Amino acid sequence: MKLLAVSWGDFERWKETKYRFDEEVSVGPSTLPILQKVIKPDWTVIVLSDTLGRDFSSLDALREDVKGRVMDFLERIGAGREVDVIIAPGIGQFAHGTFRGSAMDAYHHILHSLAQILPPGEPLDVHFDSTHGLNYITLLTYRALKELLGIAALGNNVAFTAYNSDPFVPKIPHELTINVIEERRAAPAPLAEPLPEKNGKYLGNRSLPGREYGEVMKGLKRMETVRKSRGRLNAWISSVINGLPLVFASAFPETDELEGAIEELEAAYTEAIALSPGRVERRLSLGKGFGVLVKLQFQARVLETAGLPKDELSLGELLDISERIFRGSVKESTKKELNNLSKALKLNSSKWIRLAELFEMAGKTPNRQVDERNFLAHAGLEANLIELKREGELYVRYTREKVKYGGAMKEPWKVIENILSKTLGG
Repeated sequence: MKLLAVSWGDFERWKETKYRFDEEVSVGPSTLPILQKVIKPDWTVIVLSDTLGRDFSSLDALREDVKGRVMDFLERIGAGREVDVIIAPGIGQFAHGTFRGSAMDAYHHILHSLAQILPPGEPLDVHFDSTHGLNYITLLTYRALKELLGIAALGNNVAFTAYNSDPFVPKIPHELTINVIEERRAAPAPLAEPLPEKNGKYLGNRSLPGREYGEVMKGLKRMETVRKSRGRLNAWISSVINGLPLVFASAFPETDELEGAIEELEAAYTEAIALSPGRVERRLSLGKGFGVLVKLQFQARVLETAGLPKDELSLGELLDISERIFRGSVKESTKKELNNLSKALKLNSSKWIRLAELFEMAGKTPNRQVDERNFLAHAGLEANLIELKREGELYVRYTREKVKYGGAMKEPWKVIENILSKTLGG
């Protein structure tokens, strides 16, 4: 997919200008027509602030006011209509109204909107024009694109090109060149942030009365379900970074559950917005945890694998995951560990046997307590935590029995979650 994204400010105030892009020249108030003509995108995304809105009767009316004027402007300048318009929550005091809230709400809204637009399962060629951008909206759009494209590159080739024109100087007529200011192949950059523990990190309180805020938080049932699973979800985030194929497969997220929590948080945030004549007050704020959820859900869609989550996998399935998901030295060391594992149980056995027991049967003296360093050094295939069986092909799973860790017997997944939380700073 070839996507053109543009960041806009107050488009109705732009002046007629002559633009040059490659060999093409156009005259008009916007770079969009010439960009579309040269780049030939499959789709265009326009990002701008709701501070341009003037209808304060409702939030929908405010957004529709902006969107309707954008669509009229597109028709006037002869731009393509194959567009998505992202209207981000803005802040500031203007002649027509005051908008109060957190600046980072714009980032989180743009991030979620772009994650819904970008296809997770195909190569991407993304072009971004900041010529007409409004200060922080442009910066946050660039950040959101950069983060999502790094995740998208885990599964597909992703190209990114950014543009900006020569500076516009009023009353000095001349031709403005649209310049390439960045051109690169996006490098794979998996999510490396943990889901926070506290609910306030997902939906913060700015000006709601404490009791009302408490009621809002109690009503977040889908979010609470996801938060209770954060240990397993954080383990999955770590598995992509550290090359842990069995954790990756066993803890693979349910994307519908994540999307449900995201939508619930956004709905609660939106419902708490208070409008009055000439004023918008955002009484809640979208927190860092909201952004992590969005990126986690997008990454799960990019890396989606048929049949996952799955607890018991063949050695071949684990090798396939490693080949497809991991890269560089991490991939090579993980494949080496899997190949070594294939030698641990050579005879057919339909009974699951702990790897540590197999070592003992071979005359070795393994440490019978889970060792954190061994867990990470051996691609999550720690001898006390995994069990093997062979039915022609070798199969692997994490044990269902308690294991010794830190001098006490503990549930295996609690041990795994504790180890991997430390890799994310948890």
